[in-house]
Amino acid sequence: MRTHPIPFNEEARVAAVQHVPGLTRENEALFDALCDATAKLFGCPIAHISVVEQDTQWYKSVVGIELGEMPKNQSFCTHTIMTEQPMIIPDLSKDPKFADHPMVAEGGPQARFYAGVPLILSSGYRFGSLCALDLVPHDAPSERDMAVLKDMGRAIVAALEKAPAEPAAVPSDQGQSAFLTLVGHELRTPLTIVHGAMRILESRLDDQVSKKLANSSIKSSEHLSTLIDSILKFSNINTGELQLNEQSTNMAKLLDDVQQNHQFSVAEVGKTITTPTSDMHGEILVDQEHIKICLTSLMLNSVLHGGDEIAISCGHDPAGNVEICVSDNGSIDDHVELAELYKPFIVGGDVEKRGTGGGLGLGLPLTRKLVELHGGEFEVRAEPTQTVAIIRLPKWRTVN
Repeated sequence: MRTHPIPFNEEARVAAVQHVPGLTRENEALFDALCDATAKLFGCPIAHISVVEQDTQWYKSVVGIELGEMPKNQSFCTHTIMTEQPMIIPDLSKDPKFADHPMVAEGGPQARFYAGVPLILSSGYRFGSLCALDLVPHDAPSERDMAVLKDMGRAIVAALEKAPAEPAAVPSDQGQSAFLTLVGHELRTPLTIVHGAMRILESRLDDQVSKKLANSSIKSSEHLSTLIDSILKFSNINTGELQLNEQSTNMAKLLDDVQQNHQFSVAEVGKTITTPTSDMHGEILVDQEHIKICLTSLMLNSVLHGGDEIAISCGHDPAGNVEICVSDNGSIDDHVELAELYKPFIVGGDVEKRGTGGGLGLGLPLTRKLVELHGGEFEVRAEPTQTVAIIRLPKWRTVN
Protein backbone atom coordinates (compact mmCIF):
# COMPACT_ATOMS: atom_id res chain seq x y z
CA MET A 1 0.00 0.00 0.00
CA ARG A 2 1.00 3.63 -0.23
CA THR A 3 2.82 4.68 2.94
CA HIS A 4 3.48 8.39 2.37
CA PRO A 5 1.06 11.06 3.64
CA ILE A 6 -0.78 13.38 1.26
CA PRO A 7 -1.24 17.04 2.25
CA PHE A 8 -4.86 18.07 2.83
CA ASN A 9 -4.40 20.89 0.28
CA GLU A 10 -2.60 18.67 -2.25
CA GLU A 11 -4.43 19.88 -5.38
CA ALA A 12 -3.72 23.54 -4.61
CA ARG A 13 -0.15 22.73 -3.53
CA VAL A 14 0.65 20.94 -6.80
CA ALA A 15 -0.88 23.79 -8.82
CA ALA A 16 1.34 26.26 -6.95
CA VAL A 17 4.44 24.12 -7.63
CA GLN A 18 3.71 24.11 -11.35
CA HIS A 19 3.68 27.92 -11.50
CA VAL A 20 7.03 28.67 -9.83
CA PRO A 21 8.94 30.70 -12.47
CA GLY A 22 12.39 29.15 -12.00
CA LEU A 23 11.30 25.59 -11.23
CA THR A 24 12.41 23.93 -14.46
CA ARG A 25 14.36 20.75 -15.03
CA GLU A 26 17.28 22.73 -16.43
CA ASN A 27 19.96 23.07 -13.79
CA GLU A 28 22.00 26.07 -12.72
CA ALA A 29 25.35 26.27 -10.97
CA LEU A 30 23.79 28.11 -8.00
CA PHE A 31 21.72 25.09 -6.95
CA ASP A 32 24.63 22.67 -7.31
CA ALA A 33 26.70 25.00 -5.12
CA LEU A 34 24.02 25.10 -2.43
CA CYS A 35 23.72 21.29 -2.49
CA ASP A 36 27.51 20.94 -2.23
CA ALA A 37 27.53 23.33 0.74
CA THR A 38 24.74 21.29 2.39
CA ALA A 39 26.71 18.06 2.04
CA LYS A 40 29.80 19.68 3.55
CA LEU A 41 27.80 21.27 6.38
CA PHE A 42 26.64 17.86 7.64
CA GLY A 43 29.64 15.79 6.56
CA CYS A 44 27.49 13.76 4.18
CA PRO A 45 28.28 12.37 0.73
CA ILE A 46 24.81 13.20 -0.68
CA ALA A 47 22.61 16.28 -0.83
CA HIS A 48 19.76 17.30 -3.09
CA ILE A 49 16.98 19.77 -3.81
CA SER A 50 13.77 17.80 -4.36
CA VAL A 51 10.52 18.78 -6.04
CA VAL A 52 7.45 16.81 -4.92
CA GLU A 53 4.66 16.74 -7.50
CA GLN A 54 1.40 14.79 -7.82
CA ASP A 55 2.76 11.25 -8.10
CA THR A 56 6.53 11.62 -8.35
CA GLN A 57 9.57 13.41 -6.97
CA TRP A 58 12.32 14.87 -9.14
CA TYR A 59 15.47 16.83 -8.39
CA LYS A 60 16.43 20.36 -9.22
CA SER A 61 19.96 19.47 -8.14
CA VAL A 62 21.79 16.43 -6.74
CA VAL A 63 25.39 15.94 -5.59
CA GLY A 64 27.09 12.71 -4.55
CA ILE A 65 24.78 10.26 -6.32
CA GLU A 66 22.85 9.78 -9.56
CA LEU A 67 19.12 10.13 -8.94
CA GLY A 68 16.30 10.23 -11.45
CA GLU A 69 12.59 10.82 -11.02
CA MET A 70 11.11 8.42 -8.48
CA PRO A 71 7.64 7.50 -7.16
CA LYS A 72 6.64 9.28 -3.97
CA ASN A 73 6.58 6.01 -2.01
CA GLN A 74 10.39 5.95 -2.35
CA SER A 75 10.77 9.55 -1.18
CA PHE A 76 11.68 10.90 2.25
CA CYS A 77 10.74 14.42 1.22
CA THR A 78 7.03 13.59 0.95
CA HIS A 79 7.22 13.47 4.75
CA THR A 80 9.37 16.60 5.04
CA ILE A 81 6.82 18.78 3.23
CA MET A 82 4.03 17.88 5.67
CA THR A 83 5.06 20.62 8.14
CA GLU A 84 7.14 23.78 8.26
CA GLN A 85 9.62 22.13 10.63
CA PRO A 86 12.88 20.41 9.62
CA MET A 87 12.89 16.61 9.52
CA ILE A 88 15.93 15.10 11.24
CA ILE A 89 16.39 11.31 11.42
CA PRO A 90 19.79 10.29 12.90
CA ASP A 91 19.22 6.62 11.96
CA LEU A 92 16.41 5.87 9.52
CA SER A 93 16.57 2.13 10.24
CA LYS A 94 15.57 2.74 13.87
CA ASP A 95 12.59 4.95 13.06
CA PRO A 96 9.30 2.94 12.73
CA LYS A 97 8.15 5.28 9.98
CA PHE A 98 11.13 4.45 7.77
CA ALA A 99 12.49 1.06 8.90
CA ASP A 100 10.73 -0.72 5.99
CA HIS A 101 11.15 2.15 3.54
CA PRO A 102 12.54 0.94 0.17
CA MET A 103 15.46 3.37 0.44
CA VAL A 104 16.32 2.10 3.94
CA ALA A 105 15.56 -1.64 4.03
CA GLU A 106 17.84 -4.37 2.76
CA GLY A 107 17.88 -4.52 -1.02
CA GLY A 108 17.95 -0.74 -1.43
CA PRO A 109 20.72 1.82 -0.90
CA GLN A 110 20.18 1.45 2.89
CA ALA A 111 20.13 5.15 3.70
CA ARG A 112 20.61 5.94 7.36
CA PHE A 113 20.98 9.67 8.12
CA TYR A 114 18.57 12.33 6.85
CA ALA A 115 18.38 16.04 7.64
CA GLY A 116 16.14 18.26 5.53
CA VAL A 117 14.14 21.45 5.56
CA PRO A 118 10.95 22.06 3.57
CA LEU A 119 11.16 24.63 0.78
CA ILE A 120 8.30 27.08 1.34
CA LEU A 121 7.05 29.41 -1.38
CA SER A 122 6.06 32.98 -0.52
CA SER A 123 2.45 31.82 -0.95
CA GLY A 124 2.94 29.39 1.96
CA TYR A 125 2.89 26.18 -0.10
CA ARG A 126 5.70 23.65 0.39
CA PHE A 127 7.06 22.14 -2.81
CA GLY A 128 10.10 20.09 -1.83
CA SER A 129 13.15 20.06 0.40
CA LEU A 130 16.85 20.75 0.72
CA CYS A 131 18.40 17.79 2.48
CA ALA A 132 21.55 15.87 3.29
CA LEU A 133 21.78 12.06 3.31
CA ASP A 134 24.31 9.47 4.38
CA LEU A 135 24.53 5.68 4.38
CA VAL A 136 25.74 5.66 8.00
CA PRO A 137 23.98 7.07 11.09
CA HIS A 138 24.91 10.50 12.46
CA ASP A 139 24.37 12.27 15.73
CA ALA A 140 21.56 14.84 15.62
CA PRO A 141 22.87 18.07 14.03
CA SER A 142 23.25 21.23 16.07
CA GLU A 143 20.67 24.02 16.10
CA ARG A 144 23.24 26.25 14.41
CA ASP A 145 23.69 23.83 11.49
CA MET A 146 19.94 23.50 11.05
CA ALA A 147 19.57 27.31 11.12
CA VAL A 148 22.15 27.53 8.31
CA LEU A 149 20.23 24.88 6.34
CA LYS A 150 17.01 26.89 6.73
CA ASP A 151 18.79 29.99 5.42
CA MET A 152 20.04 28.08 2.38
CA GLY A 153 16.51 26.79 1.81
CA ARG A 154 15.19 30.36 1.79
CA ALA A 155 17.92 31.31 -0.70
CA ILE A 156 16.78 28.51 -3.03
CA VAL A 157 13.16 29.68 -2.90
CA ALA A 158 14.19 33.31 -3.51
CA ALA A 159 16.19 32.27 -6.57
CA LEU A 160 13.36 30.13 -7.96
CA GLU A 161 10.75 32.83 -7.44
CA LYS A 162 13.17 35.39 -8.87
CA ALA A 163 12.76 37.50 -5.73
CA PRO A 164 14.33 41.02 -5.68
CA ALA A 165 17.64 41.49 -3.90
CA GLU A 166 15.87 43.31 -1.09
CA PRO A 167 13.20 41.00 0.29
CA ALA A 168 9.73 42.46 0.40
CA ALA A 169 8.24 43.13 3.79
CA VAL A 170 6.39 40.14 5.16
CA PRO A 171 2.69 40.98 5.59
CA SER A 172 1.47 40.93 9.14
CA ASP A 173 -0.62 37.92 10.09
CA GLN A 174 -2.64 39.99 12.54
CA GLY A 175 -5.63 40.00 10.21
CA GLN A 176 -5.62 36.23 9.96
CA SER A 177 -5.18 35.86 13.72
CA ALA A 178 -8.07 38.22 14.35
CA PHE A 179 -10.25 36.27 11.92
CA LEU A 180 -9.46 32.93 13.58
CA THR A 181 -10.08 34.40 17.03
CA LEU A 182 -13.42 35.85 15.93
CA VAL A 183 -14.58 32.65 14.21
CA GLY A 184 -13.49 30.58 17.19
CA HIS A 185 -15.44 32.81 19.54
CA GLU A 186 -18.57 32.82 17.39
CA LEU A 187 -18.54 29.02 17.14
CA ARG A 188 -17.81 28.38 20.81
CA THR A 189 -20.41 30.77 22.25
CA PRO A 190 -23.57 28.93 21.08
CA LEU A 191 -21.85 25.59 21.64
CA THR A 192 -21.13 26.49 25.26
CA ILE A 193 -24.78 27.42 25.76
CA VAL A 194 -25.96 24.13 24.23
CA HIS A 195 -23.48 22.16 26.34
CA GLY A 196 -24.60 23.89 29.56
CA ALA A 197 -28.28 23.46 28.76
CA MET A 198 -27.82 19.75 28.09
CA ARG A 199 -26.04 19.29 31.43
CA ILE A 200 -28.91 21.01 33.27
CA LEU A 201 -31.43 18.91 31.37
CA GLU A 202 -29.52 15.70 32.17
CA SER A 203 -29.54 16.51 35.90
CA ARG A 204 -33.33 17.00 35.89
CA LEU A 205 -34.27 13.88 33.97
CA ASP A 206 -35.45 10.75 35.80
CA ASP A 207 -36.01 8.46 32.84
CA GLN A 208 -32.81 6.48 32.18
CA VAL A 209 -33.22 6.42 28.41
CA SER A 210 -33.66 10.20 28.31
CA LYS A 211 -30.62 10.64 30.55
CA LYS A 212 -28.54 8.51 28.19
CA LEU A 213 -29.74 10.55 25.22
CA ALA A 214 -28.79 13.76 27.03
CA ASN A 215 -25.39 12.32 27.94
CA SER A 216 -24.81 11.33 24.32
CA SER A 217 -25.62 14.91 23.25
CA ILE A 218 -23.20 16.27 25.86
CA LYS A 219 -20.40 14.06 24.56
CA SER A 220 -21.13 15.15 20.99
CA SER A 221 -20.95 18.82 21.97
CA GLU A 222 -17.64 18.18 23.77
CA HIS A 223 -16.28 16.47 20.66
CA LEU A 224 -17.40 19.38 18.49
CA SER A 225 -15.74 21.89 20.84
CA THR A 226 -12.46 19.94 20.77
CA LEU A 227 -12.71 19.63 16.99
CA ILE A 228 -13.15 23.40 16.58
CA ASP A 229 -10.09 24.06 18.74
CA SER A 230 -8.04 21.53 16.77
CA ILE A 231 -9.03 22.86 13.35
CA LEU A 232 -8.34 26.47 14.32
CA LYS A 233 -4.98 25.55 15.81
CA PHE A 234 -3.76 23.20 13.10
CA SER A 235 -5.11 24.84 9.94
CA ASN A 236 -3.96 27.59 7.60
CA ILE A 237 -6.75 29.56 5.94
CA ASN A 238 -4.32 31.05 3.38
CA THR A 239 -3.33 27.71 1.83
CA GLY A 240 -6.25 25.46 2.79
CA GLU A 241 -3.85 23.28 4.75
CA LEU A 242 -4.76 21.06 7.67
CA GLN A 243 -2.14 19.38 9.85
CA LEU A 244 -2.33 16.49 12.26
CA ASN A 245 -2.45 16.71 16.05
CA GLU A 246 -1.03 13.22 16.55
CA GLN A 247 -1.49 11.35 19.82
CA SER A 248 -0.93 7.79 20.94
CA THR A 249 -4.47 6.36 20.81
CA ASN A 250 -6.20 3.30 22.23
CA MET A 251 -8.38 2.29 19.29
CA ALA A 252 -10.62 -0.01 21.33
CA LYS A 253 -11.58 2.93 23.56
CA LEU A 254 -12.01 5.31 20.61
CA LEU A 255 -14.30 2.86 18.78
CA ASP A 256 -16.31 2.33 21.95
CA ASP A 257 -16.72 6.10 22.42
CA VAL A 258 -17.99 6.51 18.86
CA GLN A 259 -20.42 3.61 19.26
CA GLN A 260 -21.73 4.93 22.59
CA ASN A 261 -22.23 8.41 21.17
CA HIS A 262 -24.35 7.16 18.26
CA GLN A 263 -26.15 4.07 19.45
CA PHE A 264 -29.37 5.93 20.29
CA SER A 265 -29.51 7.85 17.01
CA VAL A 266 -28.97 4.52 15.22
CA ALA A 267 -31.76 2.91 17.24
CA GLU A 268 -34.08 5.83 16.39
CA VAL A 269 -34.18 4.69 12.76
CA GLY A 270 -34.73 1.04 13.68
CA LYS A 271 -31.14 -0.10 13.13
CA THR A 272 -28.58 -1.65 15.46
CA ILE A 273 -24.85 -1.15 15.96
CA THR A 274 -22.94 -4.01 17.55
CA THR A 275 -20.28 -3.63 20.22
CA PRO A 276 -17.02 -2.72 18.45
CA THR A 277 -14.33 -5.38 18.18
CA SER A 278 -10.60 -4.70 18.26
CA ASP A 279 -7.68 -6.99 17.55
CA MET A 280 -5.08 -4.24 17.89
CA HIS A 281 -1.61 -4.89 19.25
CA GLY A 282 -0.66 -1.69 21.09
CA GLU A 283 -1.88 1.82 20.41
CA ILE A 284 -1.63 3.81 17.18
CA LEU A 285 -0.38 7.32 16.48
CA VAL A 286 -3.22 9.32 14.92
CA ASP A 287 -5.16 12.55 15.15
CA GLN A 288 -8.03 11.35 17.33
CA GLU A 289 -10.49 14.04 16.26
CA HIS A 290 -9.88 13.36 12.58
CA ILE A 291 -10.39 9.62 13.00
CA LYS A 292 -13.62 10.30 14.92
CA ILE A 293 -14.81 12.48 12.02
CA CYS A 294 -14.09 9.63 9.60
CA LEU A 295 -15.85 6.99 11.69
CA THR A 296 -18.86 9.21 12.36
CA SER A 297 -19.17 9.95 8.64
CA LEU A 298 -19.00 6.26 7.74
CA MET A 299 -21.52 5.31 10.42
CA LEU A 300 -23.98 7.97 9.30
CA ASN A 301 -23.53 6.81 5.72
CA SER A 302 -24.54 3.30 6.83
CA VAL A 303 -27.49 4.71 8.78
CA LEU A 304 -28.75 6.73 5.81
CA HIS A 305 -27.93 4.40 2.93
CA GLY A 306 -26.97 0.98 4.31
CA GLY A 307 -28.48 -2.09 5.93
CA ASP A 308 -30.01 -2.40 9.39
CA GLU A 309 -27.03 -4.02 11.15
CA ILE A 310 -23.87 -1.90 11.54
CA ALA A 311 -20.52 -3.07 12.89
CA ILE A 312 -17.18 -1.40 13.65
CA SER A 313 -13.90 -3.27 13.98
CA CYS A 314 -10.18 -2.66 14.10
CA GLY A 315 -7.18 -4.93 13.55
CA HIS A 316 -4.13 -5.60 11.40
CA ASP A 317 -3.98 -6.87 7.84
CA PRO A 318 -1.46 -9.65 6.92
CA ALA A 319 1.21 -7.00 6.21
CA GLY A 320 0.80 -5.43 9.65
CA ASN A 321 -1.07 -2.33 8.47
CA VAL A 322 -3.92 -1.04 10.63
CA GLU A 323 -7.43 -1.64 9.27
CA ILE A 324 -10.49 0.11 10.70
CA CYS A 325 -13.75 -1.12 9.18
CA VAL A 326 -17.34 0.11 9.28
CA SER A 327 -19.70 -2.43 7.70
CA ASP A 328 -23.42 -2.98 7.30
CA ASN A 329 -25.52 -5.77 5.84
CA GLY A 330 -26.80 -3.65 2.98
CA SER A 331 -25.82 -3.77 -0.68
CA ILE A 332 -24.92 -0.96 -3.05
CA ASP A 333 -27.35 -0.38 -5.91
CA ASP A 334 -26.19 -1.37 -9.38
CA HIS A 335 -26.26 2.25 -10.60
CA VAL A 336 -23.81 3.40 -7.94
CA GLU A 337 -20.28 3.94 -9.25
CA LEU A 338 -17.82 3.22 -6.44
CA ALA A 339 -15.16 5.47 -7.97
CA GLU A 340 -17.59 8.39 -7.75
CA LEU A 341 -18.18 7.95 -4.02
CA TYR A 342 -14.99 9.85 -3.24
CA LYS A 343 -15.90 12.99 -5.22
CA PRO A 344 -17.54 15.93 -3.41
CA PHE A 345 -21.27 16.59 -3.91
CA ILE A 346 -21.85 13.25 -5.63
CA VAL A 347 -23.60 10.32 -3.97
CA GLY A 348 -22.48 7.34 -6.03
CA GLY A 349 -22.55 8.67 -9.57
CA ASP A 350 -25.30 10.28 -11.67
CA VAL A 351 -26.90 13.06 -9.67
CA GLU A 352 -30.26 12.19 -11.22
CA LYS A 353 -30.07 8.72 -9.66
CA ARG A 354 -28.95 9.81 -6.22
CA GLY A 355 -31.05 8.83 -3.24
CA THR A 356 -32.94 11.22 -1.01
CA GLY A 357 -31.56 9.78 2.23
CA GLY A 358 -29.67 12.99 2.92
CA GLY A 359 -26.32 14.69 2.61
CA LEU A 360 -24.41 16.35 -0.21
CA GLY A 361 -21.97 13.49 -0.40
CA LEU A 362 -19.13 15.35 1.33
CA GLY A 363 -18.50 12.74 4.03
CA LEU A 364 -16.64 10.14 2.00
CA PRO A 365 -14.35 12.60 0.13
CA LEU A 366 -13.48 14.24 3.47
CA THR A 367 -12.80 10.83 5.00
CA ARG A 368 -10.49 9.96 2.11
CA LYS A 369 -8.52 13.20 2.46
CA LEU A 370 -8.13 12.81 6.23
CA VAL A 371 -6.99 9.20 5.83
CA GLU A 372 -4.48 10.20 3.14
CA LEU A 373 -3.22 12.96 5.43
CA HIS A 374 -2.34 10.10 7.81
CA GLY A 375 -0.44 8.32 5.01
CA GLY A 376 -3.19 5.74 4.60
CA GLU A 377 -5.76 4.56 2.07
CA PHE A 378 -9.56 4.48 2.05
CA GLU A 379 -11.85 2.24 0.06
CA VAL A 380 -15.47 1.12 -0.05
CA ARG A 381 -15.87 -2.57 -0.83
CA ALA A 382 -19.19 -3.88 -2.16
CA GLU A 383 -19.73 -7.54 -1.28
CA PRO A 384 -22.79 -9.74 -1.95
CA THR A 385 -24.03 -9.66 1.64
CA GLN A 386 -22.51 -6.46 2.99
CA THR A 387 -20.84 -3.14 2.27
CA VAL A 388 -17.53 -2.42 4.01
CA ALA A 389 -15.76 0.94 4.32
CA ILE A 390 -12.09 0.40 5.15
CA ILE A 391 -9.60 2.88 6.60
CA ARG A 392 -6.12 1.40 6.16
CA LEU A 393 -3.19 3.08 7.95
CA PRO A 394 0.51 2.18 7.50
CA LYS A 395 1.97 -0.16 10.09
CA TRP A 396 4.51 2.43 11.26
CA ARG A 397 1.62 4.15 13.05
CA THR A 398 1.44 1.24 15.49
CA VAL A 399 2.95 2.15 18.87
CA ASN A 400 4.44 -0.91 20.57
